[in-house]
Amino acid sequence: MLREIAMGRDLSSFADLLCRSAEQLATDVICSIMTLDGDGRLHLLAGPSLPDSYRTLLHAIPCGPKAGSCGAAAFHGREVVVTDIESDPLWEVARGLALPFGLRACWSSPIIGDNGRVLATFAFYYRTSHRGPGEMERRIVETCVDLCAIAIRHHDAQTRVERLAFIDALTGLPNRAAFEEFAERALMSEAHPVAIHYIDVDEFKLINDTLGHRAGDLLLNEIGRRLKAVVSDDVFLARLGGDEFVLYLRGNDPATQARLARTVLEALIPPVEIMEHSFVATASIGIALGRSQDGYLEELSRNADIALYRAKAEGRNTYRLFSDDMAGETQERQKLKADLRWAIDHDELHLVYQPIMDMQTRSLSSFEALLRWTHPERGPIGPDRFIPLAEESGLIGKIGLWVLRRAARDALAWPAEIALAVNISPLQLKQPGFVLEVTRALRDSGLPPTRLVLEMTETALFDNDALTRQALTELKALGATIALDDFGTGYSSLSLIRDRRFRQLKIDKSFVDGIGSCRDSEAIVRGTINIARQMGFRIVAEGIEYASQLAWLEANGCDEAQGYLISRPMPEKDIAGFILAQTHLSTRLNAAGRT
Repeated sequence: MLREIAMGRDLSSFADLLCRSAEQLATDVICSIMTLDGDGRLHLLAGPSLPDSYRTLLHAIPCGPKAGSCGAAAFHGREVVVTDIESDPLWEVARGLALPFGLRACWSSPIIGDNGRVLATFAFYYRTSHRGPGEMERRIVETCVDLCAIAIRHHDAQTRVERLAFIDALTGLPNRAAFEEFAERALMSEAHPVAIHYIDVDEFKLINDTLGHRAGDLLLNEIGRRLKAVVSDDVFLARLGGDEFVLYLRGNDPATQARLARTVLEALIPPVEIMEHSFVATASIGIALGRSQDGYLEELSRNADIALYRAKAEGRNTYRLFSDDMAGETQERQKLKADLRWAIDHDELHLVYQPIMDMQTRSLSSFEALLRWTHPERGPIGPDRFIPLAEESGLIGKIGLWVLRRAARDALAWPAEIALAVNISPLQLKQPGFVLEVTRALRDSGLPPTRLVLEMTETALFDNDALTRQALTELKALGATIALDDFGTGYSSLSLIRDRRFRQLKIDKSFVDGIGSCRDSEAIVRGTINIARQMGFRIVAEGIEYASQLAWLEANGCDEAQGYLISRPMPEKDIAGFILAQTHLSTRLNAAGRT
């Protein structure tokens, strides 16, 4: 039974199997399992041998002292044995449900969670009166109750993880994955006019840089709350990530969409009080109009993005509707792609390295190589902007190989116990000969494969492409460590943890940010750590900024830590000095992690 839980069997199917197994072991019993919701109502989860008509009645049954054996067991939190349903006062409000189906006695036991809360009930019905549990039946039920508790906790943890895969942990709004799934489905339905509003907070980076990420998070949360308050229920609102939100709705009348955009901008006018500072948040909005059709989301999103760029270029705190004359924005993207090609060949790209610390030893375990681009005219261009361009233009393979070769060469100068972590695009895995290029890069640099960590998002592991599957298998065989990056931000779920091709899991900063303030985030992080550790994976938490976060993660079994608390990314020339100062760093972090 535990194997069934570990293999991810559906809770309802598992409960059904458990009931049938219990009925085979006991004599003349009918088994049922009912779950308890937050409103104190019971719902039938499994009862394969109960009469069909009776099963249909067991929905949203209020628990209470006279609501039958299960209702009373859930109400009191203890077992309830009723040997005669017809006369026992505990069945006063429920006997009319059971007696017509020949059910004469019932013994119910509560299933208790770790926090002492009743999760469900496990019951034996009997068709003869004055029948109660024997010693053998008690042993059977004791085991079944324990298995049920494990299965329900496992199911609840997986549900929370998978729900948060589609929910932005910071604002509670749907995230990019949820938006894309909703919009694609809506666009494939019957033809209708649609509109997409891309909303981007103005000068958000300034707040992050001056007051820190905590202030930025508070601002984004308030903006999300205000947006939710002003849009109607038929508008799909999501946070795409960073400081960008999106609205999707039916209708493409320009005047109507303009009014909605003005409503959004006006909602942001009242000042926001953050950490004893007052801010007036403004935003720029790009709007794209069209009609629904399969595959149209990419074009609509591109047009909305172009309109957003125009709104920002024309003063911010305004909106623009996409029009054909904005096509020049696409030309701008093409120019940036050309500049990126130039940058690759003329040394405008460079690497910085962020250290990752072993929680137990307080020593360096690895450095993550991070790519940067300093444009001669535009200045620094973030990877969130140029990496998508590299993937669109087919440059990602060349860039990725350059990163791997340069980083492997740099890492050879580090102590042998310090590994190198490099990010890999899913597109690189699809390229024929990718593993051979990795092998050559390691051979040419002299870096052992065992010191290489290849970080990739769940997109790569979900991909069923033959080249991707083969590449992942060969990379593991090579001796490199495969890490699942940004866990929980996309389509990732507990099913991925069963993928034996990777050995390391990185918990995304969005969950780390919630430590100390968001119980859901803490529960997800704790559950993910516990399950992953049982599977033998190492856990890395990224984006750690506060000593309290470090202490919490250490107390809950996290293996490695990364973030500004440890160190900001540094150029290669500073690494030797940083490593020499490691003794001092270890002492400082030991103190910080235990405060």
